[in-house]
Amino acid sequence: MKYYVVEPCTTANGFEIKLKKRIDIGKAEHVFSKLGEIIASSPVVLLVKIKDYSASVYASGRIMIKSERKMEKKEADDLAREIVPELESGGII
Repeated sequence: MKYYVVEPCTTANGFEIKLKKRIDIGKAEHVFSKLGEIIASSPVVLLVKIKDYSASVYASGRIMIKSERKMEKKEADDLAREIVPELESGGII
């Protein structure tokens, strides 16, 4: 699956992974529970703690990755390479 990792703004301390498909939040919850800790879930957003990062997973296909410190793009790319294949193998995207 093709995706993009972009920096939404410099003050956000994070990056956004943009997928070309929508995400079924209900199904994604199972996949993300293997990657980290589920903090909260609703029909439109899933909040997950993955390692030292907070992830907001949106049904629209956006995944916001944030950190308390300034993230490097390489960190976001590494997380995307971990997350996207899990979503693919789980049949989410």
